[in-house]
Amino acid sequence: MPIYLRRALADNDVEIPDHFEGVPLKGNVRLGGWLAGLILTSGGIALMVLSEGTAIEALGAVSAASGAIVLAAVIRCRRYETQIGRRWITIGAGPLTRRIRRDLVAKHLERPATSWRKLYADHEVILTLSVGEHLHHVPTRDSEELRMALE
Repeated sequence: MPIYLRRALADNDVEIPDHFEGVPLKGNVRLGGWLAGLILTSGGIALMVLSEGTAIEALGAVSAASGAIVLAAVIRCRRYETQIGRRWITIGAGPLTRRIRRDLVAKHLERPATSWRKLYADHEVILTLSVGEHLHHVPTRDSEELRMALE
């Protein structure tokens, strides 16, 4: 599919990013997710097939569905992307992305990664918005370059 640069630049919602960072899931997280998903899915299917009409069959269905969800999450959220343009900042992984106006970022702070951000990187940058004091945590492997792009 061709990209028409003039049309893209004329559109208010589309812009060419000044900074892009794609932080993939850590290798051990990807491997663990694949293994857990495959084991849960295949084990659940085996439980459903081998135990007709019992409560274990329902447990197998839940296990198979959980495994499929884990596999979908590993595939869809395999990379956390940060795009910083002139007007917009787009952050997120897979279908869980959000877009922030760049001029609403009041301050940014670097710290070691916490919570789910440890799955992607060892550091994170916290973006504080001037409206409502909302915080957005962005995992990053190169926090210095991200902070320079925000200034």
